[in-house]
Amino acid sequence: MSIVAVEPKRIWWARPRKLCALERPGGGGRSHRSERRVAELAWLKERGVRLLVSTMASRHNLSDYEAAGLEWHHVPVPSTATAADQLNELLSLLRRELRRSGAVAVHGNYRTDFVAVVCAAHLHELRGTNPAESLFAAGQAGLHVTPEACALLGVDAAAVEARLEEGR
Repeated sequence: MSIVAVEPKRIWWARPRKLCALERPGGGGRSHRSERRVAELAWLKERGVRLLVSTMASRHNLSDYEAAGLEWHHVPVPSTATAADQLNELLSLLRRELRRSGAVAVHGNYRTDFVAVVCAAHLHELRGTNPAESLFAAGQAGLHVTPEACALLGVDAAAVEARLEEGR
């Protein structure tokens, strides 16, 4: 039986072919489906993802990533509002891992605000990209951008939300 690869519903390629942020493969929370997870993992692998970083509070799906032939790293984030230490840990991990070939995918459960923060902070650190612009791009790609996410990066949440509303 061959697996049909399916693009995840909410995904932002912060660095094309190198770094993306997304909802948990298979969907978040109660909408999670194992068939969808398999199809989305296949799609990520086809696009060169070799490492999945889970920021979920639980360890769900880690063995599935391994079974799919993907490396994984788990950094639980109970709340975006209090995740400064986890952000620093993940920025250090990205500095190291993105030097290698292949791509890295960072996912939350159905709350994707923190993974948007991780990628926005990485782009700011790497290229000096304005974090507000990155959060706007993440929001346009379907990720949640919350006031807590904006606060973690020192970004005006109202300005990002207003731009996202204009685009809807």
